[in-house]
Amino acid sequence: MLRRFIAALFVIVGVSAAADANLLDTWNEVQVSLADGDVASAELAITALQEEAVELEIRRLPAFAAALTTWAEAHPGADGDAMLRVAKQLDSDYPTSYFLAARWSLDNGATASAVKESIVGTIALIRFESTRRAVVAGLLMWVVIAIATTLVSMIFIVTVRYLRGVIFDARDFGGKVFRTANAWVFAFVLLLLPVFAALGPVWLAVYLFVLSWPYLSQILRIWAFITCLVLALVGPTFAWIQYDVLQSESLMDRVGTMLDERQADFATLREFSELAVELEENSGYHLILGELLRMHGEPGMARVEYQKATLLDPESSRPLVFVANLALEEGNTKRSIQLYDQALELDGQNAFAYHSLSLAFDLSRRFQEGDQARARAREIAGREVAENGLRGLDPRVRYPRLGSDDVAELVEGLSPDQMALVGRYSLSLDPLKQLSSRISVVFLVGAFLGLTALLVRLRMYPPSKECSKCGKVYRLEAGFGESTVHCSQCVSVFMKREVVSIEQQTAKMNQIRRWEAWTSLLRRVAGFLVPGSQSMLDGRVIRGFLTGFLAWFFLIGAVVLVPLFVPRIEPLAEFHAVQTVFLVLFGLIVVRSGISAWSRR
Repeated sequence: MLRRFIAALFVIVGVSAAADANLLDTWNEVQVSLADGDVASAELAITALQEEAVELEIRRLPAFAAALTTWAEAHPGADGDAMLRVAKQLDSDYPTSYFLAARWSLDNGATASAVKESIVGTIALIRFESTRRAVVAGLLMWVVIAIATTLVSMIFIVTVRYLRGVIFDARDFGGKVFRTANAWVFAFVLLLLPVFAALGPVWLAVYLFVLSWPYLSQILRIWAFITCLVLALVGPTFAWIQYDVLQSESLMDRVGTMLDERQADFATLREFSELAVELEENSGYHLILGELLRMHGEPGMARVEYQKATLLDPESSRPLVFVANLALEEGNTKRSIQLYDQALELDGQNAFAYHSLSLAFDLSRRFQEGDQARARAREIAGREVAENGLRGLDPRVRYPRLGSDDVAELVEGLSPDQMALVGRYSLSLDPLKQLSSRISVVFLVGAFLGLTALLVRLRMYPPSKECSKCGKVYRLEAGFGESTVHCSQCVSVFMKREVVSIEQQTAKMNQIRRWEAWTSLLRRVAGFLVPGSQSMLDGRVIRGFLTGFLAWFFLIGAVVLVPLFVPRIEPLAEFHAVQTVFLVLFGLIVVRSGISAWSRR
């Protein structure tokens, strides 16, 4: 009995001696010390700030970490290093502190340390709430641009490769329908039909690409159709990135992050508290606001919000537990016991109420009842009931944990107008509207018109062939001597040499050499200018696409992403080495593609 009394005495002293931790007051001391140049006093105040954060069970202080990093950047040297170390302690996920440390390490010649800090900073850049969406949007745009560039370049190569056959068939068909003299006029009008219709160069490019589909192999025809569909979705994808991915976190998402991460954010707290008029009748709002105020060292204001929550939802036991905990921390054990009893009348399975009630009984020297309440709490939630909650100013007082699930429950009960007020919008329809944009319509029309024209033409007017020897374009019905791979001249020269003169054979061989020289030159140039083009034309679609995609991916990363996009997200980030690596990788892929085209016979 005496031991219990002594233990209870220590609890009474601990609860009554616990001072309200106020982060802003302590932070003001830090600012004054730094303004006076007294770094030692600032470090002492920051130590007190960290102790107060522990009392409030706050794990992250990003606003304070950002302020200290800014001060450190303006004061390089020993003082700056000290404040930078403290900034990392206040928020280990704040990326700017790592990039500043990397810059200083690089200036001092510590390359290994600079690389390490840059890697950690990059990870923090992805994890940090304020930059995560921008990073994700940048990566998505990087990939989409690389895919679009690859497909467009392949469209150009395929169109140029089979344009001779398209022109030949257009002139041949014109000669059959009209007079021979008008065949070229018909071919000219047919090939430039989008220009005469005033549709523009994009329509012309897609139109010529679609006309080449009958000349493609089966796998390339499938690729061509998919390419048009993918390019039609580029506009909606960019709109989705702009209107949904790139949008800053909504207020409710930030509040949920504060509760889950135990993150102090005074700006979000102020913004959330300004909704008091619109959400005045919402019990969940007042409960969450009260917890945020308590977390930021304002127990008096938190009590008011908890009491509002109890009045608005008298059937809920949770607000009563919060109010009772505050009363217990103030030493008003009688009031706290009454409130715990009320909470248990509403919810007899509330383990937190039983756990805190046992402490209140101990403080009132009602030890037997305290043991009974403690045993009941363990029966409901196990021996780890205390660890499941959040500590108060006294570590024995445990508060129920609120999180993003409670915020989501609050949002579900809001009206549409209230949802718009808190920044929670439904998915934007603008990406779908982009399907009707000009660029999307071009490729959609091209895909389905090309598929229809392909089916019709293969039945009514099959495409011409190209001689694999001399490159001559011919039609099978033009004469009996043609085969599916050689024109009639090559058949005569190589299959019927006894009836062909030496002069004709020599002239044909010279023609073949000239054709092979020109095609080899163009193929090799295309292999360097459009990586993966040779694999694509050979029917190795996946290999050709991956080669082109990786090449454009690294080039766009080196030319656009690193120098233009990264500084907008994090000005202190320096990725010159990464930029160089991207350029080297691009060069290696281009050389590999060119050598592959060069060595092909």
